[in-house]
Amino acid sequence: MNSKHKILSALRFILALAVVATTMAVACPHPEEEQPEPDGPGTETKSSARVAFESFTATGIYFNDGSSMVYNESEFQQAVNHSRRNFRIQSDDQSRYFNININDRIPQKAGDEAVAKVTVRNGNSGETVIIVKLKTVIAKNEKLWLWNELQELGVIVPSF
Repeated sequence: MNSKHKILSALRFILALAVVATTMAVACPHPEEEQPEPDGPGTETKSSARVAFESFTATGIYFNDGSSMVYNESEFQQAVNHSRRNFRIQSDDQSRYFNININDRIPQKAGDEAVAKVTVRNGNSGETVIIVKLKTVIAKNEKLWLWNELQELGVIVPSF
């Protein structure tokens, strides 16, 4: 092989090497910005209102303004109607009551969701009726903690 062929072969080799190196550089994924690790499977960020609600244990309804209507034996009666998917607490004179009627399937475990009609009357104020989607955030001790983040509305009812 003469020196001209050696130089051409060397140039071809260098050119081929440059093409391969460029192709590999383009094909390799670029480092992305580091993403924070999620808290873990199934975890979600909880609002301070939800954290507060989850600390309560008394059956009743808890509103976003901090007020509530909770069951106690000396002031209220409670009733459950399984076939109508209904739970109610009320004062003897019915001036104060809370009623929840689940539209479809009654939630059974954490994560279950249900649409409900919630009716509340607290003293001389008029009756308030809302239709709300509630998510079961806790299910334990034969009770359900049902929560709506948008309304910051929580309901604790017996499992029924």
